[in-house]
Amino acid sequence: MRLPIEAIGQKIRTIRKEKGYTLEILAVKTGLSKGLLSQVERGISQPSLDSLWKITRALEASLVHFFEDVDQKHVHLIRRKDRRQLLFPHSSGMYSLLATGGKAKLGMMQVRLMPGEQTRDQFVQAEGEECLFVMKGKISVYVGDDVFQLEPEDSLYFDSSQPHVVANEGEEEAVILWALTPPQF
Repeated sequence: MRLPIEAIGQKIRTIRKEKGYTLEILAVKTGLSKGLLSQVERGISQPSLDSLWKITRALEASLVHFFEDVDQKHVHLIRRKDRRQLLFPHSSGMYSLLATGGKAKLGMMQVRLMPGEQTRDQFVQAEGEECLFVMKGKISVYVGDDVFQLEPEDSLYFDSSQPHVVANEGEEEAVILWALTPPQF
C-alpha cells in the first residue's frame, strides 16, 4: 500500500507555513535537501519513514497527524467517546474535535474553558473563516483591536487572518462550538 503522499505533503506544507518556515529553514532543521522537501510537499516523492520522522520533529508535529483522515468517506461519524482531544501551545482549555475527515473543508471543535483560561491565535491563517457559538458561560473574544462579550447562544463570525484570543473571564466554565474553514487541526 502506498502512502497518501499528496495529503501528507499538503499537511507538511500547511504546518511549515503556519510556523513561518521556508523550505530552506526546514531543510536545515531536518538535514534533508530542499529539493526532496519540495517534492514531498507537492506529492511527487514519497518520504521514507526516517525522512518523515525528521520532518515531524522539525515541525513539532505528531507523526500520526499525517496519516489521519486518509480515507475518502463522505460521511464521518464521531461518537462522543471517540472524540480526539487536542492540545495547543500557549493556550489552555480542553479542545475536542467534532468534525474532520477526508478532505474536509470545515473543521469543528468543542472548546471548554475554565475561568481564566484562554486560546491564543491558534488558527490564524492567510485565508479562512471562523464562527464561535457560546453554549454555556460568558467569554470575551479579542479580534484585532476589538473586544466582544458573548453570552450563551451568542455567536461571532470573523476572518481567520485577524489575530484573535478567546478568554473565559467569567465565573463558570465556558463551552464553545468553534467552526473554521479550512480546518487547521
